[in-house]
Amino acid sequence: MKKLISFIFIVTAFTMASQPKKVAKMSPITAPGYYLSAKGDTIKGEIRTNPDDELDFHRGFSFRPAKGGKLVEIDIKKAKAYAFENKQFEKINNNGDDVFAEALAKGRLNFYEIRFMGKIDGYEAIESSYFIQDNNAEGDDIKLRDLKKLNNKFYKKGLEPYMKEQKSIWDNLDKFSLKKQIVIEAINEFNKIYLIAKPE
Repeated sequence: MKKLISFIFIVTAFTMASQPKKVAKMSPITAPGYYLSAKGDTIKGEIRTNPDDELDFHRGFSFRPAKGGKLVEIDIKKAKAYAFENKQFEKINNNGDDVFAEALAKGRLNFYEIRFMGKIDGYEAIESSYFIQDNNAEGDDIKLRDLKKLNNKFYKKGLEPYMKEQKSIWDNLDKFSLKKQIVIEAINEFNKIYLIAKPE
C-alpha cells in the first residue's frame, strides 16, 4: 500500500512539474478613444487600457470599433496617433525606430515620453526617454522645430534653448534631477503664455 501511495505521489508530482505554466492574463478593460489612421482618418471606438505589458502602449494598442466586434491589434504601421481617457500617443522616430510616444504636454512646446526596458544600477528596470520640440521656432532657432531627445542627466541644459524666452520658469527647474511632473507643469506654464485666443 505504501508503495502504491508513493508511486501515485511521484506520478502526480511529475505530471504537475511537466505541465507548461501559463501566465495569467487580465481581462481587457476598455475606454472610449480614437486613433488617427496612416491615411489620416479619425476612427472612433474603444481602446484597451490595461495591456499585459505596460510598454505595449509604445508599440501598438488594442482597438474595438464603435460599431462593435472583437478587439483587434493596431500596430505602429497602421496608426499615426491614438488617445483614450487623458492619454495621447503620437508616432515619433527614436534612433531609427518608429514608436508611440506619450504626449505629456502640447502647445508651443511639445513634450513626449517613451518608456522601455533597460537597466538602472545594473538591474532590469523600466526607463524613460524624453523629447521636446518648439512649434514656433524660426530664424536662427528653426532647428528647435525638430524633435530632440533630452539627455536625462543634463536635461535642464537641453531645455534652455526652448525656454530662454521665459527664463524664470526654466530657472525654477532642478538642475540635477528630472522630475517628470515638475517639468510637465513648467512646460504647461510656458505654453499658457503663448496661447493665442481664437476669434469666435
